[in-house]
Amino acid sequence: MNKTLADLIKISNAAGKDPTFVQGGGGNTSVKTDDGKSMYIKASGTALKEMNAKKGWRRVNLDAVRSIIDDKSLLKLPEQKRETEVVNKLLLACNDNVKDGSRPSVEAHLHSYLDKCVIHLHPSAVGAYVNAKDGKANIKKLFKDDKFPPLWVPYADPGFLLARRISKLTADYKAKYGKPPAVLFLDKHGLFVTAGTPSNALKTTRQVIAKCNKNLKQPKVKIKNISRQAVFDAKLCIRKAYFDATGRYVTVSYFYGQEIESFMREKNAKAMLTGGPLAPDELVYSNGPAIWVDKCRTDEISSRLKLQVARGNKPAMAFLVKDLGLLVVGKKNIAQTTREIAESSFFVRANAYRLGGIKALTKKEQDFINKWESESFRKTLAGGISAGNLQGRIAVVTGAGSGLGRSIAIGLARAGAVVAVADIDVVAADQTRQTIAKELSDSSVAVIKCNVTDETSVNVAFDSLLDEFGGLDILVNAAGVAPAGALVDLPVDKWRFALEVNLTGYFLMAKAAARIMTQQAMGGSIINLSSKSGLEASKNNSPYNATKAGEIHMARGWAMELGQFGIRVNSVCPGNVFEGSKIWNPAYIKVCAKKYGIKPEQVIPHYVSKTILNKEIKGQDIADAVVFLASDRSKMITGQTMVVDAGQVMVR
Repeated sequence: MNKTLADLIKISNAAGKDPTFVQGGGGNTSVKTDDGKSMYIKASGTALKEMNAKKGWRRVNLDAVRSIIDDKSLLKLPEQKRETEVVNKLLLACNDNVKDGSRPSVEAHLHSYLDKCVIHLHPSAVGAYVNAKDGKANIKKLFKDDKFPPLWVPYADPGFLLARRISKLTADYKAKYGKPPAVLFLDKHGLFVTAGTPSNALKTTRQVIAKCNKNLKQPKVKIKNISRQAVFDAKLCIRKAYFDATGRYVTVSYFYGQEIESFMREKNAKAMLTGGPLAPDELVYSNGPAIWVDKCRTDEISSRLKLQVARGNKPAMAFLVKDLGLLVVGKKNIAQTTREIAESSFFVRANAYRLGGIKALTKKEQDFINKWESESFRKTLAGGISAGNLQGRIAVVTGAGSGLGRSIAIGLARAGAVVAVADIDVVAADQTRQTIAKELSDSSVAVIKCNVTDETSVNVAFDSLLDEFGGLDILVNAAGVAPAGALVDLPVDKWRFALEVNLTGYFLMAKAAARIMTQQAMGGSIINLSSKSGLEASKNNSPYNATKAGEIHMARGWAMELGQFGIRVNSVCPGNVFEGSKIWNPAYIKVCAKKYGIKPEQVIPHYVSKTILNKEIKGQDIADAVVFLASDRSKMITGQTMVVDAGQVMVR
């Protein structure tokens, strides 16, 4: 790693790890080579603190980048076509060997006209000034004793126009003061600091932020004890409102702390949130400011979201519920970013209000950012790309630490669902989580310890689910046991154990799930994993035969009870699935071998030969059936039994 890249990583990591510098991972950095021919710059969509020698940066030819600003033909193009052309030109300007598809920051051409080291951030302290109506005057007053005052940059659309404006203003500044500006305040945007060395760039940044913070306030307040049930109720309310307004299934995260409580106590908090987004990040990651909610009422929140959409805006993703806290909808992996941006916005709004009033982005400025491909690209990188017909739905799978439970959890995640992996064995459950994460890096998966035979454990598990994801759409009862043996030899404790796991466990999970689904009022799907043995008894299998038949009949009864709430209940009856199964262990295979008078190694081929298709059933085959029953493709199917056994048992 050369010195220039090392310097870039140094200032990027230092800035990215300082909460006074960065909110939500935004900002970018650059360092020019000593010969002035190239510039290393942060890659678009990379968090500053995550940059390292292998990723998160690009190197560009400075002459090629500067030529973009001087290209007047770009001014003749429509806005979005122009910005796409700029992105392409920046990619062509790269002179490195990076092949991961990353792009240089879209502000690279802006950096090219500044000093050797550049740090661009959106600190809350700076935001209070650049988003205040009297911001320019206040900055001038704050830095009145500086021999070389900061440069104030009036608002321009991000990208090409902003780069041209800064190139002209810096040239004018240099003509006036004999040197380029070290500090730039960008109206409704943020801060640029530029210096000849990394240490001076960081030092100046800290000094500027400290000076801005000097006259700002965030009153210390006492943190309240928030009712967990009140949070659960608010999550279900907002999730339903969002679904009614958009048709989208989302997770809901809850946040509370000093910054949130302090803003909720502001006398004009509600009014401060009505003026529109303050800066691009708030628009991109939150779809605008948080919606103030006096009291959680689904219809009212849904109506407000629908009105936003009707006006051509994206529905808000953050909701500030009075006396409760901040709730954020959307993927778990960007909810924290949304929270940081929302908390920064609260601080900025309260202080900008005291500095002469809040100055938000105009409708025209918002429209440009909403259509700007570069911001869409950045958000996609942060949130990941997901697909599938269960996109955003929240699922719980019991017994998901192994066997069919694991296969089903993986299958649901592949279909786009958010999955809670529930198992009494949390080590095994975490292995399932790791398997999903390895294949689907942008998936949301939680491990929940649950003893399905214990009602307290079940209730705790669902509380953990609401803590983590804020709702429930799918329950798959897959935890099961199969103690085998002849009737005359089977110990009664094994019989009772099978009843507890296979029947009581299914009952307790469905009971808790139905309560949540009913309150949430978005319908839902409960799927009992039964067996072909629930339809056609197998020899020497009394507990399994009885409980698997019972699971089917319970599902039919639940379907009758819950249909009025739009909750569908069905059963899946797998044939013999051997891969990854705890049931098909060596001891069980020996029992089966003895039953049929064959060798243990002949057991699996024997069972496969019983099927009409003469094929071994895999876990994904069962998962496919579960995904179908959980999806809208089966919206008119309830109280039914789907047999996935390669043609062994016919439903009568």
